Amino acid sequence: MDPEIFIPIAGMATGALMVVAVARTVRYWIERHYEHKRRVTPGAEASDVGRIEERMAALEEDVAGRMLDLEERMDFTERVLAQGRERQMLEGGDR
Repeated sequence: MDPEIFIPIAGMATGALMVVAVARTVRYWIERHYEHKRRVTPGAEASDVGRIEERMAALEEDVAGRMLDLEERMDFTERVLAQGRERQMLEGGDR
């Protein structure tokens, strides 16, 4: 037999071993993920959803308050800029 034939066979064997190793690793990750999901009780999921909904409501209130504050600041800034323009027009034009 020709010794050059062993190089491609060795490469294929190495590739096959790598594929098997990757497949085992993926299977392990998937099993671990679903094992964790099985450990979570249905009641815990409902309480988690309740806490998340409460947190979302609190965040929505906070955002609404901040938006009102920003709107007030924008209105004030617009009034100050408008007064500056009016004053400049009354003084005699562009400077």
